[in-house]
Amino acid sequence: MNFEYSNISYLFWISLIISPIVIYFGYKDIIHFKKLRLLLLIRVFSIAFLLFLIFDPRFNFSFSNIKKLPWNIYIDKSLSMAYHTKPSSVTLSSGIDQIISTINEKKIQNKIYSFGSELDTSWTAIDKKFLDGSTNLGLVLDHIASDNRNAAGSIIITDGQANLGKELKIKNFDEYKPIHIIGVGNTVPFIDVAIKAVEVPPVIIKGENAELVVSITYSGGSNKKLNVTLYSDEKLMGSKVISASGNNSINNVRFMINPDQTGKTEYKVQVNSIADEVNIQNNKQIVSIHVLKNKYQVAIITGAPNFNTQFLKKNIIQNSKIEYDHFIYRQNDYSIPLKKFWDTKYDLIIFDNHPVDKNAKEWKSYLRVFAKKILSQKSSLAIFAGHDINKDIFESYLKLMELNYKKSVINLGSEHKWEITENWETIFPFANSSLIYKQNNFPPLYIGIDIEPNNSNVLANFSISEVEVPLLILSEKGPLRFSVWASPDLNKLFYQFQNDNYSDFIKDFFNPVITWLMRTNNEKNFYFRSEKNSYQQGEQISIVGKPIIQTGKHNEGYIHVYSNDSLINTKQLFFNSHAGNYEGKFWASKSGRLDYEIEIFDQENSRIVSTGEIQVQESQIELNKVFLNELPLRKLAKNTNGTFNYWDNRLILANIINQETEKKIVNSKIILKDNKLVFITIVLLLSVEWLIRRRLGLL
Repeated sequence: MNFEYSNISYLFWISLIISPIVIYFGYKDIIHFKKLRLLLLIRVFSIAFLLFLIFDPRFNFSFSNIKKLPWNIYIDKSLSMAYHTKPSSVTLSSGIDQIISTINEKKIQNKIYSFGSELDTSWTAIDKKFLDGSTNLGLVLDHIASDNRNAAGSIIITDGQANLGKELKIKNFDEYKPIHIIGVGNTVPFIDVAIKAVEVPPVIIKGENAELVVSITYSGGSNKKLNVTLYSDEKLMGSKVISASGNNSINNVRFMINPDQTGKTEYKVQVNSIADEVNIQNNKQIVSIHVLKNKYQVAIITGAPNFNTQFLKKNIIQNSKIEYDHFIYRQNDYSIPLKKFWDTKYDLIIFDNHPVDKNAKEWKSYLRVFAKKILSQKSSLAIFAGHDINKDIFESYLKLMELNYKKSVINLGSEHKWEITENWETIFPFANSSLIYKQNNFPPLYIGIDIEPNNSNVLANFSISEVEVPLLILSEKGPLRFSVWASPDLNKLFYQFQNDNYSDFIKDFFNPVITWLMRTNNEKNFYFRSEKNSYQQGEQISIVGKPIIQTGKHNEGYIHVYSNDSLINTKQLFFNSHAGNYEGKFWASKSGRLDYEIEIFDQENSRIVSTGEIQVQESQIELNKVFLNELPLRKLAKNTNGTFNYWDNRLILANIINQETEKKIVNSKIILKDNKLVFITIVLLLSVEWLIRRRLGLL
């Protein structure tokens, strides 16, 4: 132990020497009295302590402390460890205990950890089971890095099959203590055939060809002929035979599909199992594909031709996916017999200046059958008000949308300014919203009708003296979608903007409404799916998605993963410009059902655009690679000045390692003026002196 002092001047030492001399000569006449000698001694010590406080002396102490550093032992408890033929699970458990016992006999301190998907601090009789469904060696490396200074080194007992977390790599090897590794198992892999991935667009158009690519992996065996089959609704769609080698080969098998039904379609892909294959659950996969309509059927019913008619028809024609029938009422008859209207299923029915006085009685009688038609066929209805509508019959059809006229407090029949509401970005969050910022230049429009919106969405309205009159209303009642345009001057927008900087107004404003109305069969803006419907615990899950409306911009997006309604992971989506897809990946860290949500951001707003679920099988990924992954383990040991040892040579390690110690210098400082003991001592000395003086009658 070393002792040093500081902050003490020579004046202190002079005073400390002179003080007893001064006291001696001051009290020499009474020093021969034995009763007063104790009193004088107390006074000397009191003065000495006061001098210490006056001159603020400080004392530094330093001493060395020898600390024993433990060896950290990490035991792989994943399922693959139990499937090695040599050693068996029983031999493996007893052998690990033997290693630990040998180290303890040498009185080498150690700390024991076990790991699989998580890092644990126990290796007891209860926990000596190899059941964890995945292996995260990255957790071990992170712990080694964080505890590097407090340990003599590390011992890892593993087969090196990491299927979860980061790669088996660390940086700055020179800074690490030795990492010794005991490799478990045989270097020859178990036989396994597996479907690694199924690539297919998440959404395709009915009638169009699409390519479905199946990635087949094969390991641990000799060359084999494998049969890959494709089914749709248990119907065989294709079969191909491939030649595969057993050295972890990957074969891509391609099928062409052409679904003839819209909606969600499932395809089952499977590859035959072979002799001695341990895991056959990865030989089959099911993928879901959304098939969209290639054509939409639209009916336009014009009660009396008007300036809007040409505009509506022109913009319908421009959409290549729309086939339309135009029923124009002229002189008690229609341009196309109305029987075709009743016999045909339409995705969208448009009332253009309809009904009018001349056919009002007829359409009054059609009201019930019309309601039945749109309900059974899930047809959308769009009404464009005209100057000639019969308001009584018109209101009857409004009631199908749960809308009504309201008694207007403003003068109908005049032109007023209008604007787009905030509801626009709610209904069309990913459409081009630049038109919202152009609305100050919108031409004033004629107010035809005043409608009570009830619970519908008002996307545009007139604002007159703080009174809002709806211009564009969208509503959704169950499977049905409705729209009402309340001005007869829709055509005015087209003619106003066709030759100026607002030429895209119709595309940005009119087309999204028509598209929204036609997509009634749960059609979405985005479609996402996983590469497979079933994964193994510890496997990486890949999610791909495609936007239906191409806006030219790539929105920020995230995948939120849930297990039992609890959020367990969030990963960012990335846009693959080459494929035109959003892509995201995350680990299947838990078995059972995993739910996911896709959140897409548009400017400052976001919304959930897709949801899905994935089934994760417990533990099976561990059986895909049951062999000693020797090369990365050897490299890790070598780079840290450690050793790699096969299982049969495991006890050699006990002779390699030794008890390591660390010498630490501990410094301590004492500041007397801050020390309570000094003040207590002074008070005690002065109190004793006072008591003695009182007893001797010197007070």
